[in-house]
Amino acid sequence: MASKQSERIRLWGIVQGVGFRPFVAKTAKKLKMKGQVLNTGGLVEIIVTDYREQTDRFIETLVREKPAPAEIVHIKRESVPFREFDDFTIIKSRSGNDEAAMVPADLAICPQCLKELYTEDNPRYLHPFISCMVCGPRYTIMDRIPYDRENTSMVDFPMCEFCEKQYTDISDRRYHAQTISCHDCGPQLMWKGSISPEKTDDLSILDHGAGILKNGGVIAFKSVGGYNLAADPFNEDAVARLRKIKNREAKPFAVMFRSLDQIKEYCYVNDTEARLLQSSARPIILLEHRATDSPEIRKSRFIGSFLPSFAAQYLLLDRISPLIFTSANLSDMPMIKDDDEIFGLMDKRRDISGVIYNKRRILVRADDSVARAIDGQPQMIRRSKGYAPVPLYVESAGGGRASVLAAGSQLKNSFALTKGPFVYMSQFFGDMDTIENQRIYEENLERLKGFFRIEPAMVACDMHPLYFTTSFSEKYAEDNGLPLVRVQHHHAHVASVMAENRLQGKVIGLSFDGTGYGTDACIWGGEVLLCENGGFQRLAHLKYVNMTGGDGSVKDASRSALSYIHAWDSGAMNSRGSDDNISVDISDIIEYGEKRLKALPHASLTLKALSSGINTVKSSSMGRLFDCVASLLGIKDYNDYEGQCAIMLEDAAASALKNPGADRKCDLALSFHKRIIDAAVYQCRRARELTGAGQVALTGGTFQNKILMEGLLEVLREEGFSPYYNISVSPNDGGIALGQAYIAMNTL
Repeated sequence: MASKQSERIRLWGIVQGVGFRPFVAKTAKKLKMKGQVLNTGGLVEIIVTDYREQTDRFIETLVREKPAPAEIVHIKRESVPFREFDDFTIIKSRSGNDEAAMVPADLAICPQCLKELYTEDNPRYLHPFISCMVCGPRYTIMDRIPYDRENTSMVDFPMCEFCEKQYTDISDRRYHAQTISCHDCGPQLMWKGSISPEKTDDLSILDHGAGILKNGGVIAFKSVGGYNLAADPFNEDAVARLRKIKNREAKPFAVMFRSLDQIKEYCYVNDTEARLLQSSARPIILLEHRATDSPEIRKSRFIGSFLPSFAAQYLLLDRISPLIFTSANLSDMPMIKDDDEIFGLMDKRRDISGVIYNKRRILVRADDSVARAIDGQPQMIRRSKGYAPVPLYVESAGGGRASVLAAGSQLKNSFALTKGPFVYMSQFFGDMDTIENQRIYEENLERLKGFFRIEPAMVACDMHPLYFTTSFSEKYAEDNGLPLVRVQHHHAHVASVMAENRLQGKVIGLSFDGTGYGTDACIWGGEVLLCENGGFQRLAHLKYVNMTGGDGSVKDASRSALSYIHAWDSGAMNSRGSDDNISVDISDIIEYGEKRLKALPHASLTLKALSSGINTVKSSSMGRLFDCVASLLGIKDYNDYEGQCAIMLEDAAASALKNPGADRKCDLALSFHKRIIDAAVYQCRRARELTGAGQVALTGGTFQNKILMEGLLEVLREEGFSPYYNISVSPNDGGIALGQAYIAMNTL
């Protein structure tokens, strides 16, 4: 007859800070099991004594009924010496040197807390910081692991008797909720500004701030990952004031709405987008807008839309909605997280009327994440708050288990650290061109190394010799006596798709973006690669064009257009060329815009420089080709913000989809997209004939273009290919670190 046995069950994943231990205890008691559960390092460890069949049932129940924010990525069970237990208990967390420590991401307010927020007889009625065991800030308030109250900035707010009673009551949904607080013991809203409210309670401060916003003012607001600036999107003076504060001339702002129903009044929302909007990460979602009176919302076909992530934001939006909600920093500078820093900005920028803040310290700054729906799936544009630093499970063919530091790219930077099969992606840091961003990058690297107890055994970086991430990696590797792997930019893009989709064997990689340092010291960006494990072969690329102006051509689309005009006039682009060149005929588009471009004030000098080869570089960049076409069609000659010309070109193509034949310029824009699709499919067919590969990875910033991406996916599937793309990380440079890490793991 079978006898009881003791087993240790270890669970890796997002199992801390999401009410997982109380859930385990309740499940065990429900099944009349005895044992214990504790957090150790970054995983959950359970010891139970029961019959094998009952333990099987217990584990199945844990997996099936886990709390919504929890994620189990690996389970290990083993027999241990027999132990008798009187009950099932939660044991105090202990430190450990585990293979995969996990740090919980920040979680938006849950439906139950939102209901309590507006229930008049609830003790936390209208409490701006209401939370429970499955919602509330996590990563941004953590000082160290494990995730316990004393290891977070909530240590500054001792629990009152009421909260402590709930915290210790296993039957309460706030049992072991580390962010538990109420009106009596939690943070309070505060105001700083030239004009103060008559009363200083939470609701009076919100009323005061909303009144300023209704009158066209701009206020700062302390959110979960940092400070935001808020303004009325329907007030043109307020928007102009906000643009002046941020030195942001044209880039559209994200807009926060009170509810999903309100978003649907302004935007088209499909099921995938609705799920993303309401997810616990609360990302900004790019949505196609409806007709509206707001010039700000009309700026582009898509508007960044999102819902409040914590109670104080809901309470503000109750008073005025929608609101522009953008990070409170100057363009290209780090997000502000400290109270003194926002007060300093307010002193320098008198257009900020005041700030709503609180005394809960933000320990880790994190921008709002940004995503969109493509092909019925989420596509990450910026992976930050709500997602970082949740790890990705990666299977490397090389089986490498030594830890890697992947430094990431120069633009849209995130770095990565690996431990065992897990890759921990940092939050978004932006471009590494400023001393401030570089300092924060280094600070957060040390923080995450400490959180996960990682000491890298190898460093991976980009090949570009002038990037900060390259020089930093070189010094880090030299100082620590570590090997350094230099990874080609577009290879890293493709590898990021391989890593998150766990692709094995040969993969055809289409890596289309604006720039990347090639193995031949030219600027790449329209690449067809054959990738397998940690290596790659360049099969084809956009035909090289001499570009002038250096970094200036990245912003000045007219320079890209003139470069293509010169190449066409000189005969360099007239022939189809060899199969290793991606051939895209734009002769009719050049004829459409050539006369206007050649009449521009700088055209003559630019064309002379191209003829003489002065200050030119060979480029196969797809991003510059999109800029070129946007300029030739007279859509936009200059990128006021990154990607603007390409975005407007896609908007023009979308217009032709809705009203074909109404505008030749738009028809040509759509035709150009179709030509890129045809050229890409031709190269995939050729690659399959040469190599037998049928898996295709689509990646790079150009594949944030919805028309291009969905159109190419449709044709590739019709042709029998298996296309894959980035979902959990961005196809832009924010996903580079994952690819670098994957390649390094395959070399160990």
